[in-house]
Amino acid sequence: MGDPAGVGPEVVLKALAYPSVRRNCRPLVIGDWGILSRGLKAGAAKPKLVRWEQGRPWPKSNAIVVHSLSSLSPAQCRPGIPSRACGAAVYRYVTEAAKLALSGAVDAIATAPLNKKVLQMAGHRYPGHTELLAELSGAAESRMMLLGNKLKVVLVTVHLPLMKVGRALTSRKIRVTLELADRALRKYFGYARPRLALAALNPHAGEEGIFGHEEKKIIFPAAREAKRRGIRVFGPLPADSLFYQAARGDYDAVICMYHDQALIPVKLLHFIGGVALTLGLPFVRTSVDHGTAYDIAGKNMADATSMREAILLAARLARRMKQRRRS
Repeated sequence: MGDPAGVGPEVVLKALAYPSVRRNCRPLVIGDWGILSRGLKAGAAKPKLVRWEQGRPWPKSNAIVVHSLSSLSPAQCRPGIPSRACGAAVYRYVTEAAKLALSGAVDAIATAPLNKKVLQMAGHRYPGHTELLAELSGAAESRMMLLGNKLKVVLVTVHLPLMKVGRALTSRKIRVTLELADRALRKYFGYARPRLALAALNPHAGEEGIFGHEEKKIIFPAAREAKRRGIRVFGPLPADSLFYQAARGDYDAVICMYHDQALIPVKLLHFIGGVALTLGLPFVRTSVDHGTAYDIAGKNMADATSMREAILLAARLARRMKQRRRS
């Protein structure tokens, strides 16, 4: 359900009201029954909900099942106001979701947004969902892919100040990102030989060292090693023209060196309906590509397209994984 004080409860309820979601999966909402019930009264979307507790029989009702792990009062969960109580609740939601996915009780996870600050307020020092899920699942490496109909991007570094990106980049990090992207495109999306474009860090891909040496010293060696391992890599390529080429279909995904290099083109093309997919986890996890939107939380103004698409992608990939295991 995401951060209870953000738009998570609202976009979850709105997304679950879409018939396409109900046709493609059996949703289990992990969150707070009281908050969702209050959201039903306030909002236009009114999917039917039923409460369930672990260890009890699965409800026979066709209503959407809610596994309630918190009971936050209106005072503890004020829309748009980050709080320690919300951070503690979010941590429980994510931890329980991971347990259910690892046990096979659920086939996939789709997450509504959380604010990194609330996790920190509750004493959990994680930058977000991805790092927490990686630790809970024992994943050695994980990366974030953001995608829409025209573009897929994968990030080498994520939430870093721009001044620290160059120091954080290593050939190994880039090579691992290439490997995870190649594996995901084959496994999840059916590409036989994915075409991966490496975005340069510096203008004009460094211009033979005039504008920087990262391309020659770090990025190109990673590409060379990935090619030795059978991965189809192009670059490093100047980012100013690369995304136009990728969006028209020249490449299957772009490997980006830092946060805004990836998210600016994705949000330009897919501001409504973009989805995030975590690579490297032992289960399918998707997410919305937007934040908690505290400024409109509780106002019934949030667009649920990204949440809907995250759920549908999770269901689609989960089915694909089941088919692969059967074959």
